[in-house]
Amino acid sequence: MTPPGRTQGRNGRSVGSAGLLTLWAATVVVLVAVLGTLWAGVVVARHRAGRVADLAALAAAQSAVTGATAPCLVAALVTAATGATLASCTVSGDGSVAVVVAVARPRGGGLLRWLGAEPARARARAGPSP
Repeated sequence: MTPPGRTQGRNGRSVGSAGLLTLWAATVVVLVAVLGTLWAGVVVARHRAGRVADLAALAAAQSAVTGATAPCLVAALVTAATGATLASCTVSGDGSVAVVVAVARPRGGGLLRWLGAEPARARARAGPSP
């Protein structure tokens, strides 16, 4: 006897939708894994931008205190050495330096653009204590 909601195939076996349900569940799991991996890449880029901004600001502030080289040039050299881009650099009268650094988002094709992932930016400020 066939349970309610089931049909029988030609050979007398029950035919159901378990295979289709399994396929959909696997598709959802793979999609969530891919999105999670891409989002983790965006978070890593953001943290990297923060570290590079801190390093560039400290190097530029040290240069401003010693007066050896232009602080913004030092910040640009530090960011270039790490593969980032110096978006802005401002030297204040008190010797402090504020920088904004941009780090390219990880490779992810059009999907990251669809998620709205811009290059990761971070700002940092360093200088002599008041």
